[in-house]
Amino acid sequence: MIDTHAHLSRWDVYNHADELISEARREGLLAIINVTMRFNEIDNALNLVSKYGGFVYTALGYDYGGFNIREVQEIIKVINEKRDLIVGIGEIGLDYSVVRDRMLREISRHIFTKWILLARDLGLPLIIHSRDAEDDVIRLLNRYGPVKCVMHAFSGSKEQAMKLLELGCYFSIPPTITRSRQKRDLVSILPLNRILLESDTPELGPSPGEESRPVHIKVTLMELSKILNMNPMELGNVITENTLSVFRLGRK
Repeated sequence: MIDTHAHLSRWDVYNHADELISEARREGLLAIINVTMRFNEIDNALNLVSKYGGFVYTALGYDYGGFNIREVQEIIKVINEKRDLIVGIGEIGLDYSVVRDRMLREISRHIFTKWILLARDLGLPLIIHSRDAEDDVIRLLNRYGPVKCVMHAFSGSKEQAMKLLELGCYFSIPPTITRSRQKRDLVSILPLNRILLESDTPELGPSPGEESRPVHIKVTLMELSKILNMNPMELGNVITENTLSVFRLGRK
């Protein structure tokens, strides 16, 4: 099992990231993909890659509620300079539940387009957050792709999911599948070869108020195995192959 989305370099998590990583190793995880959302997380992220090379990998991204073009350019510069040390671009995206102003939404779309173009140019997958903005995500991916992409904790409609599948997107499923009807309905329509696992540490724990940890992808896998009526080990092997088809993971 591989956790494709954890915020280990976030400042409120980084101080106990070693414990979370040790627990994940003990519980048999194969790897964790750390994701960032601000420039000031990058050093933490690269330190984790250096310390846990071959187990912790990183993607570099930018807050979907941010509008600092200079910070975006700084992150893009690091991505280009550290291309061999990162496995994806994210977490990035659009969130219209947070960004309500029309002009700010336009800036968000401008920034999102920059990430699509960068991912296409570098051959890296995008890790996308989308809330109440799925139609624009689909439109921009259509216009500026093709690019590999992972929809993180997708909360859109079945119709939007089908359009994203047509674009080649994968969907990472969080531990909230234990209590989310929308997530359970989503996996029932997804092809098996498009499903990934994520913890979204420290968010989206399996029970309300519970902090998520990378090891919680085991909870997600067990819930998926019940919904899909599959042996957990067989399902885990399929999802691991899916993950390796998106992310180039190897010892750095």
